[in-house]
Amino acid sequence: MAIDISNTYPATPDAVLALLTDEQFLRDRAAALGAQVQEASTSGATTTTRLSAPTTGIPPVFARFVGDSVSVTERSDWTPDGAGGHRSDLDVTSEVFGRQVRVTGERRLVPDGDGTRSTVTGDVTVDAPLIGRQAEGAVRELMAVVLRKEDELLRRRLG
Repeated sequence: MAIDISNTYPATPDAVLALLTDEQFLRDRAAALGAQVQEASTSGATTTTRLSAPTTGIPPVFARFVGDSVSVTERSDWTPDGAGGHRSDLDVTSEVFGRQVRVTGERRLVPDGDGTRSTVTGDVTVDAPLIGRQAEGAVRELMAVVLRKEDELLRRRLG
């Protein structure tokens, strides 16, 4: 199931990237989501975040399968795009009752006038016969919530 979300920020791609690769920002983003951080690390332009994320708000049909929280791992390895911006593969994984949930795609930060356009595109796959398609829709909605919270936090930090 496809994801395609864009936002603009009043700062350069370098400034936006500096926040997205800041360990405290990663921790603050997790807190904004009500998640508990198991790991938040940065090494240059590479970040790894492991969270125990609450399942509050997921469709009831799935709630009985996942419990109160799920472990989620997100990795980003940012590289220059050659046009004044940055790109990273999108790689978010979780496992629920032995079934893999994965969001893959790309994230781009590109110059846009005096600011930056952030675009996240990707696909959601859930390895679950019979309910996989429905579950993919729910994960897509959750990704939209995560990116909305991140957007709010970025806007506050960038002023």
